[in-house]
Amino acid sequence: MTEFRITHEIHKSHPDIRERLTATTIEAINESSARSAEDAARVLRHKLAEIGVHMSDEACLSAIERIRSGKQLRFEVEPVPTEE
Repeated sequence: MTEFRITHEIHKSHPDIRERLTATTIEAINESSARSAEDAARVLRHKLAEIGVHMSDEACLSAIERIRSGKQLRFEVEPVPTEE
């Protein structure tokens, strides 16, 4: 299973971020089910940005393709590394 690693401090302010990521992804998929994978990826990227998560176009497209092919999607949220 491919993991989409998200490095962000959002997990501190939103401890339920994994659930929000899942709900947002499902919402984007449902909204864009009749669209091309590229259009669906743009919808997903926009929806994720609304909750403060930024993914590249390539990562969003990969996520859409995985979901549409029946594969699971798992997000790993990691803290932003601190510069020492």
